[in-house]
Amino acid sequence: MNIAYLKKLSNSDSIASNEAEVRNVMLEELKDYADEISYDNLGSIIFKKEGNINGPKIMICSHIDEVGFMVRSISSQGQIMLMEVGGVKQLSKFMQKVRITTNEGRKVNGILNANYDNGVATKVYVDIGATSYEEVLKLGIEVGDMVTFTTEFEELDIDNTICGKAFDDRLGCFIIGEVLKKLKNEVHPNTVYFVGTSSEEVGIRGAKTATYKINPDIIFPIDVACFSDEFIRDHTNNRQISKGMMLTNFDRTLVPNRKLINFIKKSARNLNKELQLDMFTTGGTDGGEAHKVYSGKPVAVSCIPVRYGHCGYSIANKNDIQDAIDIFVEIIKNFDEKAYEETIKF
Repeated sequence: MNIAYLKKLSNSDSIASNEAEVRNVMLEELKDYADEISYDNLGSIIFKKEGNINGPKIMICSHIDEVGFMVRSISSQGQIMLMEVGGVKQLSKFMQKVRITTNEGRKVNGILNANYDNGVATKVYVDIGATSYEEVLKLGIEVGDMVTFTTEFEELDIDNTICGKAFDDRLGCFIIGEVLKKLKNEVHPNTVYFVGTSSEEVGIRGAKTATYKINPDIIFPIDVACFSDEFIRDHTNNRQISKGMMLTNFDRTLVPNRKLINFIKKSARNLNKELQLDMFTTGGTDGGEAHKVYSGKPVAVSCIPVRYGHCGYSIANKNDIQDAIDIFVEIIKNFDEKAYEETIKF
């Protein structure tokens, strides 16, 4: 597994509509594997892999933005007030190390903190050690600048276990890139578009615009998911790390195409890979907007299980990631025109 590439993705800073760092990492890594590279007008990056031009058009997508903050205002005392971008966990807003990325690309470290109001973080701010508005300004910090956690990717001592920030959804970005690489010399009965979608964390926006641009026949979003209590290990938790890729049967934005779900299950069985089957009672993914484009798109969502989400640190297992890579290579090698026609037969 290309850990160096995964580390670059995780350590990059990219919130909604400010995603150049991740786009550039993906572009540098994948440019030699794609037949064509393009973008939608929100900043989603699209890698096209040509196959049978008479076969179905497949879109596999993962979002490139992470949860974080933007500079909202700067006080006369040098306190940098923030606007939340995406749903950051409440406890992650207290006493965390973060970095501000200025308009010129400078990284300024500081401490994230907030007022504690009955379990809710209010008046979230960054303290960079300044004592005046002028000190902050001299560093090039201004309203609208991106603020992200400073977590550094690392491999933990437990075998195959990794820790880092922005696993939602840099793990998905890593997977689609590795699938693209594995298809370099493969013949496949379809054309595939690997898409890093913009602005998922603020309303699933790039998935919609990218789908309009590509007009695929089917869509496979790849995201991550965590359970509310990481140390519950019974039948209620189907998001356990090291137990395989997760297949989503329902969320509040999408009820997936059952035939696509079954195709993923069959592909996993062909490889003797275990799947975890789950549903979301809250939340959604890129599929929530993508499936509504034009006359509708068949969609099935897969997720990598993680511990802890929308915070400064997540934990994942490399075997789950590798399983997803292998399963999606198997899907692409076998999803032909006949499979597509069966998918849309009602």
